[in-house]
Amino acid sequence: MFLRILFMFLWTLSLSSFMIAQSPYMLRGDQSYHTYDRVEILQTGDTTMSNSINNYNRKELIQYFKKIHESENLTPKDRYDLRHIFADNMEFLSQNLQTEDALVPADMELFRSGPDEKDNESSSQDTEVGTYRRDKVNNDNIVFQNTRGVDVRAYIDDKVYFYTQLLENQRSYLDFVETRIQKYQTLPGQGYWKGYNSTVLDNLKGYDFFNARAYVGFNPVKSINIEFGHGNHFIGNGVRSLLLSDFSANYLYLKFNTRIWKFHYQNIFAEMSPVTAVAAQKGDKLLPKKYTAMHYLSFKPNTRFEVGIFETVVFARPDHFEFQYLNPVILYRAVEHAIGSPDNVILGLNAKWNPIKGVSLYGQFVMDEFKLSEVKEQTGWWANKFGGQIGLKYINALGIDHLDLQVEYNAVRPYTYAHRDTLPTLPNYSVANYSHSNQPLAHPLGANFKEVIFVARYKPTDRLYILAKGLFTKYGDDRPGEDWGGNILTPLENREQDYGNVIGQGLKTHVAAFNVDVSYEIFHNYFLDLQGMWRQTQTDVTKDQHYIGGGVRVNIANISYDY
Repeated sequence: MFLRILFMFLWTLSLSSFMIAQSPYMLRGDQSYHTYDRVEILQTGDTTMSNSINNYNRKELIQYFKKIHESENLTPKDRYDLRHIFADNMEFLSQNLQTEDALVPADMELFRSGPDEKDNESSSQDTEVGTYRRDKVNNDNIVFQNTRGVDVRAYIDDKVYFYTQLLENQRSYLDFVETRIQKYQTLPGQGYWKGYNSTVLDNLKGYDFFNARAYVGFNPVKSINIEFGHGNHFIGNGVRSLLLSDFSANYLYLKFNTRIWKFHYQNIFAEMSPVTAVAAQKGDKLLPKKYTAMHYLSFKPNTRFEVGIFETVVFARPDHFEFQYLNPVILYRAVEHAIGSPDNVILGLNAKWNPIKGVSLYGQFVMDEFKLSEVKEQTGWWANKFGGQIGLKYINALGIDHLDLQVEYNAVRPYTYAHRDTLPTLPNYSVANYSHSNQPLAHPLGANFKEVIFVARYKPTDRLYILAKGLFTKYGDDRPGEDWGGNILTPLENREQDYGNVIGQGLKTHVAAFNVDVSYEIFHNYFLDLQGMWRQTQTDVTKDQHYIGGGVRVNIANISYDY
């Protein structure tokens, strides 16, 4: 009842008219991300907006899609994709565009009497979201998910915007995810949680948690956007990111985006936690703090090529932020040396190239520490900590409309992202490692792994979505009391050896997994889902895990875990 009242209240507000300069961004996983990826790789129009910083400005993206909607290079399925996105972002369409030009067909219209772009006041738009799923695995456990919540976008004059997403969840996980939960005492992508036992079904047990994302932003001048909020970010063009991913829980951040000519410069200053309340056994007490400062400068000279330089420093201070890291210029290593080199500096490179229509190559390189002489001698020195990514996307593969293929390879050496600083109250945890709330800020596996991912997306019809994924991973796990470099939370002093370190050392683990997700959209943003997985893990023993499941989704992305 409360959500219905709130929905009606915000729906009333949405009837106001407005015009804005900036807007909330699209959440990664939204259909618009893959649609923009497609049109850019197919070289449809002037796609000069950076897509390595995966927080697309909602209004800017819609304005671009409006320009290319009538392009001769678009297929009927392409136009359907665009109309679907328009229906989710009607605050950026005038009344005429909504009806007379039929950008939003009647069966897609969420709000048939939406705002008009010509006025300039304020608007708010809300979408209630929810999903329910029950899966049957190859044992007696029931894996379930029940998520519901509210999604709010609002604007004040032409200067300020804000966004809020509140999700209440009860769910359980497959065995391979549950194993990580028990090891690291944290839920993937979540913060605080508690146990859940159904009062209706005895065998329905799992976790109860609340997820909140919110921010407010404005443009003090045309080229600079400032945003303050609680959320996470992603840098890169692949399934994974070795620089900054959205795998971890949300965190408090202050973000600056500066766009001049073909350059896009992003600064993020964030407050995080080195541990979870469960792992620290703190209960309702205040957790210790850690901080990060990140810079990412990308250059996109044309529609085919983009390159970016990344830099971050992770540090902990007992009672304050290290103000020297507020310097917005990329050179954190110099600042870190000036204050005694106590902190964890990570450098990175991101690049993407579309050599021909329909094909895109992308990659990343991350460097934590590096000594060239040790690399040349191939000694396996522990402090040569780096990793790389290379990937390829093939759009409309073999000439089949909306058959999109992707292959990606990731590898990270042992001890990358880890650090040495600890706190007296947390002697078993490094506080300056590249993590938040016991979750990596880059790849979900941390370090000490090699991975190949295959992804196939296909839309045989407008409303039918098929996603198939294959995963092949080799990584080194730790037996009790060991540290072979995969667990980035452990202090570096716990390492097993100084030389002879190779990827996959420790308890050698091989994972092969295949997932197929089929979704049918019965009404706009109302989905019926069918999912299946085959997974095999080989260590000292071989463990198979298979499941099939299904559910209903309304106005929410389908989030899966695969590592």
